Amino acid sequence: ADYVTVNDYESNLLQERTGWSEADIVKRVKAYITTRGPKGAVIHTPEKTYDIPPAHERRVVDPTGCGDAFRAGLIYGIEKGYDWLTIGRMGNLMGALKVEHPGTQNQRFTFDEFNEQFKQQFGYALTA
Repeated sequence: ADYVTVNDYESNLLQERTGWSEADIVKRVKAYITTRGPKGAVIHTPEKTYDIPPAHERRVVDPTGCGDAFRAGLIYGIEKGYDWLTIGRMGNLMGALKVEHPGTQNQRFTFDEFNEQFKQQFGYALTA
């Protein structure tokens, strides 16, 4: 795998089952990403570690699917060639937007709407 994305629990389980430390995992991939719920995320690359600040939801309705939404933001950011800090912020914002809606696929927005939320949360806009 080029990228590994886990939550805190899965990170501990992966290390326990493989016998690898976090540093060992980072050496084997382009990025090792750990989500931390309302505390944001951490992205480890072989070159640097990025502490990704959380995005703040307006209300909590349903956390189901937040991890998938986070990964969707990551994949989009990677495909578009954004830097790791921006990619992580995109993932966190996707998770925050998802938690505001019930179910796993009930949130809808355009890139411009997402970008406006991104700018409000992080102080700069994305380039398309």
